Amino acid sequence: MKQSNGPRELHNLPSSEINWASYEPKNYLHFDRRIDVEYMKSKVQDKQWITSYAFLPSLHFDITFNKYVTVKRANEKGIIIKQKEKKKKVRKIFYAAHKDSYIYKYYGDVLNNAYNEYATKTRIDNIAVAYRNNKKGKNSADFAFEVFNHMFNFEQAVVISMDFTSFFDKISHKKLKQNIKRVLGQETLPEDWYKVFRNLTKYTYIEKNATEDFLKKKYGIKKRKKVHLSRIMEPHEFRDFKRCHIQINKNEYGIPQGSGMSAVCSNVHLIDFDRELAQWAKQKHPNALYRRYCDDLILIIPVSNDGEGSFHEIKKEIIGIVEKYKEDGLIIQDEKTEMRLYKNKSILNENMEAATLDYLGFVTDGRFMRIREKSLFKYYTRAYRKAKTSRRISYATKRPGPRKELYDLYTHLGYDYKYYGNFISYAYKAHALMNNLPTNSLIRKQIKRHWYKVHKRATTRYDS
Repeated sequence: MKQSNGPRELHNLPSSEINWASYEPKNYLHFDRRIDVEYMKSKVQDKQWITSYAFLPSLHFDITFNKYVTVKRANEKGIIIKQKEKKKKVRKIFYAAHKDSYIYKYYGDVLNNAYNEYATKTRIDNIAVAYRNNKKGKNSADFAFEVFNHMFNFEQAVVISMDFTSFFDKISHKKLKQNIKRVLGQETLPEDWYKVFRNLTKYTYIEKNATEDFLKKKYGIKKRKKVHLSRIMEPHEFRDFKRCHIQINKNEYGIPQGSGMSAVCSNVHLIDFDRELAQWAKQKHPNALYRRYCDDLILIIPVSNDGEGSFHEIKKEIIGIVEKYKEDGLIIQDEKTEMRLYKNKSILNENMEAATLDYLGFVTDGRFMRIREKSLFKYYTRAYRKAKTSRRISYATKRPGPRKELYDLYTHLGYDYKYYGNFISYAYKAHALMNNLPTNSLIRKQIKRHWYKVHKRATTRYDS
């Protein structure tokens, strides 16, 4: 039998199915030089080259940000009240070397195509909507619209939304490997696939702070800001440096979020869970809907007039299903689970009190549709920060600040910014879409004054 020449032949994948235009070189500084994909095309498709390739450590740093959650507490009179509580959330960022990132992306694309075929055959293609390359032209607004539109078609429905805790950090290597073999239709992983899988799961990394200290020590603080580097250090320097600073994921779980392959692996990892939960939902009602956006899942289950009586039964059953996959890394905390009842064009919580349903950045109470306040807060925070930088440059140089990029990124003037648009164009399109629902969309009204606010911050001097 003729041996396969590489992963492309292994899956009968024509090269035309790979969108090479999306393989753009990155500008970040790493242990290897930036390289164009034209020099990597033949290599990433060469099975023997991949098998003998030596992956470099990723660079790692943490982003810490404040997250506000609603908690219930009893006051002095014993009355339960809701309060906003600030919680610090740490997101671990890993980014691969330039050649490594092309490898992960290519194998991720091949795996995504194989997953599409597998999902179609097993009837779970419509469930996972994130990180799919066969759902082009759709974004989170489209996926949210589908869920809300489905819910509004019924007089009454139970809605369950939940998300997994530290999803990528908990993915079981054993389960992931097993599922990749199933999706690829292989009894054992070919050598090249195993090499990539091994480096994805037993990933090595070096703290970004250590590389910054190295550069400051080598060049000095002032010179470091001026010198133009093609990579962090030369190969002979790297050999000594990594002995002291390299770290490895020794756990039997966890993959780095952000690599070109991690996204599709999150879907492959959950093929059994998705299928079981979808079947369970259909047993509850033939018109039930289950959708999952990475670690954020939602179910819409039509119920009879005794809908509130189904709450605890449904919640108990769904948590029981999740518990079966605990060893695979699926962990859901109580505060991550929300039960809602859509009834009489209103959203009710478990206590039959007026509430809202929040999904993929959109919030509805059954009558009105809004963009989540948290999303607006993030938008204005970033816009004001950019405006402040532009204003400072303007006063320092006595000339107008670089406002074009500010307006392209954060106002209606950048509606087609780099073909993908910006937050404002996204909001305009979402408003037009949500207007097709039997609710009143307030999205356009929420961003109506964005130009005035952003422009004022860019042109008015503040003492702070």
